Amino acid sequence: MKEDFPSLDLHPSLFQYHRSQLIPFTPSKMSQEDLISFNRVTIVGPGLLGASIAMSLKKKGIAREIWVWLRNEQKKELCEQSEWCDRALVDLRDAVSDSDLVILCTPVELILDQLTKVSDWLKPGCIVTDVGSLKKEICQRADEVFRDKKIYFVGSHPMAGSEKTGMRFASSSMLEKKNCIVTPTQQTNSKYLNKITRMWETLEMKVTRKNPEEHDEIVGWISHLPHLIASVLINTVGGKDSTWMNLSGNGLKDTTRIASGNPTMWTEILMGNRENLNISIDHLIENLKDMKSALASEDSGKINKLLDSAKIKRDQLNDN
Repeated sequence: MKEDFPSLDLHPSLFQYHRSQLIPFTPSKMSQEDLISFNRVTIVGPGLLGASIAMSLKKKGIAREIWVWLRNEQKKELCEQSEWCDRALVDLRDAVSDSDLVILCTPVELILDQLTKVSDWLKPGCIVTDVGSLKKEICQRADEVFRDKKIYFVGSHPMAGSEKTGMRFASSSMLEKKNCIVTPTQQTNSKYLNKITRMWETLEMKVTRKNPEEHDEIVGWISHLPHLIASVLINTVGGKDSTWMNLSGNGLKDTTRIASGNPTMWTEILMGNRENLNISIDHLIENLKDMKSALASEDSGKINKLLDSAKIKRDQLNDN
């Protein structure tokens, strides 16, 4: 049985939720006036990332109530039995109509459709954000549907997740020390941009602001290209002789881990960012040609230089 927050004079954001108890919580580098809370947050699509966000919001005391919308009636009871979900619904309008914050955690194409739908259902003053991996179209759609309404959209992309999918792999710690890119446009209200920024920071994410076009270019290189490479590499090795893969060490496994991601979702992502991705592929091909040429000419000095450059860059990469 769930318990309501007890009657306290203290601000609810000073507490984190854990096993139906309130535990004092103070985010680092935040003043008292920076602390935020929402009476009701709706998570639209409680999959791996959506459920992890819900868990973290509840744990940090940012949300008094967390409602979720899901398409699968069979998962409704499972959600409501969890400590982080107060109510689960299969009707999107009912799920979002009285919320203070709505977080769209579905695939990009669904987010685009849902933005149009919820624009007629949300109460004035509601904030909407999302976790979509492509931002240009999403932010354009949000600017269009919310332009003449007192509803405030701030695009977000938490760079957290796993090759595994589904609510059962969710974790309240999944967001911690991970990057989050927020994507304001000229129409974005600075007050709500700051509020969403503080929310992600309270969830212990490292927040960077980029415009939607910059975001899509950046993730084309740092996220979408690596996934494509991992998929092409495992297909190349497996296409030679699939039995050889059983003899591999961690190198092949570590390099291709992300290729286990959902193919349908990743097809949509790669197609949606194909212009930026094609540019990054051209650069990759040129680098492969350099290495192939050095091998053909037995230029060990150049090979060592290329490998040394790669080692320096990889050693500088933050593994948190």
